[in-house]
Amino acid sequence: MSNGFTYSYSASAVVGDEIDPATIELNGVTLDPSATYRITANSFVAEGGDGFGIFTEGTNRFSGAVDSEIFADYVGAESPLTPGPQDRITLIP
Repeated sequence: MSNGFTYSYSASAVVGDEIDPATIELNGVTLDPSATYRITANSFVAEGGDGFGIFTEGTNRFSGAVDSEIFADYVGAESPLTPGPQDRITLIP
């Protein structure tokens, strides 16, 4: 999720109505459903993956490098990598 982007989700709502457009906000400002916005997504989602078929209807689409290639380049440039904190997950027996 992008920093400052919020919405309300109802798991019990009818498919397609789970998110109320009136609750979609960016930095506290409700987005206008009739306005045009530029978004960023990985190539899988941009091509309709995970049920995001609406993304294939976007106009002025731009494709950059494949996300896995960018990650591989980053690892190559920053190696050796040091893992972050290892206490983020608590295992409950």
